[in-house]
Amino acid sequence: MSFKVLKPGFLTTIQDYGRTTHGAHGMSQSGVMDEHAFCWANHLLENDFNDAVLEITFGGVELKALDDAVISVCGADLDFKINDQAALIWHSVKVNQGDVLSWALPKRGIRTYLAVKGGFKTPILFDSRSVNLRENIGSKLAENDILDCESSSLELDHFVAPQYIPNYNQDIVLRLLPSYQYAEFSEAQRALFFNQSYQITNANDRTGCRLDGAPIALEQEKMISEGMSYGSVEIATNGLPIILLKDAPTIGGYPKIGTVFSLDLAKLAQKQPQTKLKFELMDIHQAQKQRLKFNQFFQISPN
Repeated sequence: MSFKVLKPGFLTTIQDYGRTTHGAHGMSQSGVMDEHAFCWANHLLENDFNDAVLEITFGGVELKALDDAVISVCGADLDFKINDQAALIWHSVKVNQGDVLSWALPKRGIRTYLAVKGGFKTPILFDSRSVNLRENIGSKLAENDILDCESSSLELDHFVAPQYIPNYNQDIVLRLLPSYQYAEFSEAQRALFFNQSYQITNANDRTGCRLDGAPIALEQEKMISEGMSYGSVEIATNGLPIILLKDAPTIGGYPKIGTVFSLDLAKLAQKQPQTKLKFELMDIHQAQKQRLKFNQFFQISPN
């Protein structure tokens, strides 16, 4: 079973759960930006949690099915169609040989995920199929590429219940877990950070998300570079936050006020520049409880 790329779109890449075991070697985590949509897309097809999907950003994609297939599309509403007819998202869908799948411009959200039964069978590089353009690992889709996957004759009729489908038009609040440097920020600095609405700037991609707002006055503007983690919130020399995302480097030299709760980062992945957001503190025990529940439901067992 395979698909031919007719139009590759703005930024379309193969991603899986990520390259979670190579941070010590200086490699980014990589992987899908919206973990919530990714996990549902695989779950609808009874796939393994780590099966590779197509991450489609901003649309403009057309694929031709070279065989019959069972697929699911979860995430942003990019006007998904099959043969120019509106098709279901957050639902398993049967595709016939010769069908043309297309995604146009964003209606709600910016990233959507195409899953196929068994996942896309691209090369495994450093224990993951995830593409990381910044590190020259893999490449984005190009016209006439062939995307291979397993043959499947399954008849599935699975869908996501409405209460689990996000509203991508809502403003978001990102829950923050204090880092070990949290205490180095004064009460006034913390109050300014938590009591304002920041705006997402145009510097927003798979590496990180820069925010604009009232700057925090920093006493210590430089520090020795140290290890970073996905979701870390750095306060740059201009006093404004940078949220590190999936393709971020593994070291950095800005002070960190905390780390965004991993499941909230899926909401950030669907937001365009100029969107406003706020931060609030989160208890570590609450975070662990929610993360465990999510992992158990989707049978996630990262290395």
